[in-house]
Amino acid sequence: MLKYFKNIQIQGTNLEIFRFAFCVSFPIATMIWVGVDTHEKLNIPNFRPDPARLNQIPKDPLEIRAEVERMRAERLERRKRLEEKAKQLNIVPPSEQKETENDQEEISNVAGAVVTATAAAPSS
Repeated sequence: MLKYFKNIQIQGTNLEIFRFAFCVSFPIATMIWVGVDTHEKLNIPNFRPDPARLNQIPKDPLEIRAEVERMRAERLERRKRLEEKAKQLNIVPPSEQKETENDQEEISNVAGAVVTATAAAPSS
């Protein structure tokens, strides 16, 4: 193909006209080539989800309160279910474990105080 254009020499004004025409027509040709049938070329079925399947954010105060109550009820139900499962597996929750440790410390403190009080009491 180069042998046909070997003897063609474009100089001066003709070169500038060719460059201008190329610079103008190349982007236009690219846009036409890409723009034709883009729906068929670039269409991906079910790319966007149905609006009915999307999470709807509550906007008015009543909807917000209802959603908060639903979340609280769900959290309470999950907590009860996990507590029942923990009871079945004999697992003590950390809060109850701390309470039992505090109770045992209080009992030992009271018992120690009673022992020291009886030891310090004068015997008659």
